[in-house]
Amino acid sequence: MNNKEKILRVAYKLIYEKGYEDTSVDEIITKAGVSKSNFYYHFKTKQDLGLSVLELRIDTYVKEILGNTLLNSQLNPLERLDSFYTKVIAVHQDNKCRFGCPFGNLAAELSAKNSIFRKRLEDFFIYWQGQIEDCLREGISLGQFSDRFSPEIFSEIILSHLQGAVLMSKTFMNINPLRKGSKEIINLLKAA
Repeated sequence: MNNKEKILRVAYKLIYEKGYEDTSVDEIITKAGVSKSNFYYHFKTKQDLGLSVLELRIDTYVKEILGNTLLNSQLNPLERLDSFYTKVIAVHQDNKCRFGCPFGNLAAELSAKNSIFRKRLEDFFIYWQGQIEDCLREGISLGQFSDRFSPEIFSEIILSHLQGAVLMSKTFMNINPLRKGSKEIINLLKAA
C-alpha cells in the first residue's frame, strides 16, 4: 500500500467514526504513519482529502451495496429491494449501530457550511433515489408492487425513511427502527 492509499484508508475510517470536522490532518498523518509533506504532496487541503474519501465511499457503496442489490439484474424488483434492506441492516448491525450513514452524517455536518460537499452529496442522493425509483417502476410493471404509489415520490420516501431510520438506530444503538420500518415499507408496497 502506498502512502496515498494509507492516508485515504485512515481518513475513510476516522471521518466515518468521528466526523469530518473532528478529524484533524495531524491525526490522519500520525495514524497513517506518513510525513506532513507527504500528506500535502497527495492532497493540497483537508477538503481535497475529504472529497477523495467521499468519492471512495460512493464508489464502494455503489459496488458493494447497490451493485449487489438494487442494481442486480439477476433478482426481481421485490428481491432487489428486500436484499437492499437486508444488506443495509447487516452493515449497521455489524458496527453495532454506532456510526450511522456516512452520507447522511456528512450531509448533516457539512451541507450548510460547504457547498462543494453539499452538491456532491445531493448528486449521489439523486442517483441513489433514481435506482430505487427504477426498481419500483419495474416492480409495478411486473405486478409485484402496488401501482397506487408514485415511484418517483415513493423512492424519495424510501430514501428519506432510510436516512431517518439509520439515525434513529444510531441514537438508540438498536437496529429495530431500521428493521421494522423497512419491513413495513415492503409490506406497504406489495401488490394486493
